[in-house]
Amino acid sequence: MSFRVRIFVLVMLVAVTAIGATAWLTLNLASRQVHDTVEAQATYRTEIVQQLQEYGVTHGNWPGVDRLVQSLSDRTELHIRIQTEYGEVLVDSDIQANRASGAVQPIAYDINAYPALEEVSDRPAPAVPPVYLEKQIYPIPRDVWGDVPTDPVQGSREMLALRQATQFRTGLVLVRCLNDTLGDEPAMALDRAPYVTQAQRDKSPECMRKATARVMGDEGWFMAFWDYLRQCNGFRGTGEAAVSNKVASCVDESFNDTVSTSSAVPLELYLGGRGTTDVTDLLGRPALAGAAALIVVALLGTWVIARQVSSPVRRLTGASQMLAAGQLDARVRITGRGELSRLGSSFNMMAEAVEQSERRQRQLIADVAHEMRTPLSNLRGYLEGLSDGVIEPSRELFVSLHEETMLQRRILDDLQVLALAEAGDLGYTKTPTDLAELVSGSVTAQRAVAAEAGVALTVDASTPMWAEADQDRIRQVLGNLLTNAIRYTDRDGQILVRVRAEDGEAVLTVQDTGVGIAASDVPHVFDRFWRADPARQRATGGTGLGLTIAHRIVTDHGGRISVESTQHVGTTFTVRLPATGLAFD
Repeated sequence: MSFRVRIFVLVMLVAVTAIGATAWLTLNLASRQVHDTVEAQATYRTEIVQQLQEYGVTHGNWPGVDRLVQSLSDRTELHIRIQTEYGEVLVDSDIQANRASGAVQPIAYDINAYPALEEVSDRPAPAVPPVYLEKQIYPIPRDVWGDVPTDPVQGSREMLALRQATQFRTGLVLVRCLNDTLGDEPAMALDRAPYVTQAQRDKSPECMRKATARVMGDEGWFMAFWDYLRQCNGFRGTGEAAVSNKVASCVDESFNDTVSTSSAVPLELYLGGRGTTDVTDLLGRPALAGAAALIVVALLGTWVIARQVSSPVRRLTGASQMLAAGQLDARVRITGRGELSRLGSSFNMMAEAVEQSERRQRQLIADVAHEMRTPLSNLRGYLEGLSDGVIEPSRELFVSLHEETMLQRRILDDLQVLALAEAGDLGYTKTPTDLAELVSGSVTAQRAVAAEAGVALTVDASTPMWAEADQDRIRQVLGNLLTNAIRYTDRDGQILVRVRAEDGEAVLTVQDTGVGIAASDVPHVFDRFWRADPARQRATGGTGLGLTIAHRIVTDHGGRISVESTQHVGTTFTVRLPATGLAFD
């Protein structure tokens, strides 16, 4: 199965699985949500109705009920909607919370804001005396907040209802006056008689006087109460019990009719769940059409992705096969900027590195063969001459043959050191080292060679300069630098070796007044077997690996080595190593 087909099948499997899992989870969650909503409604319905009714009773109107509805919705996690009996929505908790208004159950719960009429529990409630009805005598309870009279007539249910209606109307006027004058909440403290507390009645005598005067001065509603009661048809019953029962019902109706002019209008309550989802919608045609569209989009998207992925992969596969077959110039054509493009760029860089490594390896073999051919030819010529008797053995001849042999040994030793260094296997024993002392000792060992070449060798290393270094390897670096400086400096020239601190580093410089290096040759100074003057270098016994080894040793110490040179003026090699235990300017 090709890579493209596998991607195609994988993506399709993921898409179909995701659709199925999403549908199952949606159905499961929707079903659970419906179940939780029904339970929440059953649990909180009575409480919500009771609190809304209490709000209507104590306020006498509905402004501000939106805060109560939102609080109840947040606590119960239900969608609460209240509206008038004519269908006008007063508050919707979802809209209040800036959510789309969800569905609610079609069952309405009545919110009746009429206060409840208290029962007279310790005595019967006799019928209204006929004299009140026939002669239209309407007693008014002048003491609004006093106790219910104990007189059988004055303590009857009719007088109790009249007194409660008086207290309800007076209490609403009182709390609204307190709101206008003192900024209090325009709500009575109690949802049953006497509706206001003693503290509310004592808070403002002026408001208390105005409320009492307003209610007691309006005798029309008192008359309406008695008229409604008188017109009730229950008085035509036969027998004292029938008349008494009918009177009790008429009293309730008269009380509600009287307080309705002051109380809040009745409302209807509807409950639902937040974000309630109809499970049947998930199984309808829109859901199936959406799933089909998603599958089609997944097919097209997968085909495009597979095409975009497989083409670069095929190019990479072909290029890697060519590289494995020995075609080191194989490269991948790069298009776009994605991950596959970066992968192609990485492959090209790897192929370039392999090609350069192969080129350097071949060059190394050629250089080694070239370097060893001349001394071996010399050895072979002298040995054949000695064997044929053409050359007479002499001390000078054997000294020359020994030097040629030592040159081959030095080349092999340097190659071994370089191979270990490049492989990371060249061991170092780093210790705190005073570079000034190390340089002084190394220069002393080279003075005889410099004197024989007629070159003045000077040292400027008076201040101790400490660095963490392998002393033998640093001596090897300094020895290579001094050897090159002596070789390339003519008689009567000068070489200056200096140690100093600079920018937190220990700096070692070897400066000569030799022949210098051409600007075009400076970048190749540290290449293997490179020579500015091959004839002269070979004549003096150099291997062409000293500077390469020096560069590797300095780099392994975390330092840097650089060269500056001007032809016919001189050359300066600079070695910088991390210093320790020094105070720098």
